[in-house]
Amino acid sequence: MWNYRIIKKENEYGLYEVFYNDDNEISAHAENPEVIGESAEDLLTTLRLMLDDAQKSYYKILEHGKIEFAPFCSEEEMEEFEAIDIRDLINDTNLDQSLNNPPSDN
Repeated sequence: MWNYRIIKKENEYGLYEVFYNDDNEISAHAENPEVIGESAEDLLTTLRLMLDDAQKSYYKILEHGKIEFAPFCSEEEMEEFEAIDIRDLINDTNLDQSLNNPPSDN
């Protein structure tokens, strides 16, 4: 037998598949949660939203690989965004401080 159970891991709540033996004792659970939330209530809210969206799209099922994607914004809007190179972020540290050499507590 199996079902879904909420399992708290550190500061995160996840909905996991949980498997039981013949004595109805937990024998295993999935390695990764199906859905996560910041609280049990947040998890339930997310699941309600997911169910609502699934019900709304029941007659409009998309086929993977056949979805025609549109751009998120126009070319004019794209020109307003500034590209940032990760190397610029790394080099933009205080004095000789780098990510590999954090400041000492001295």
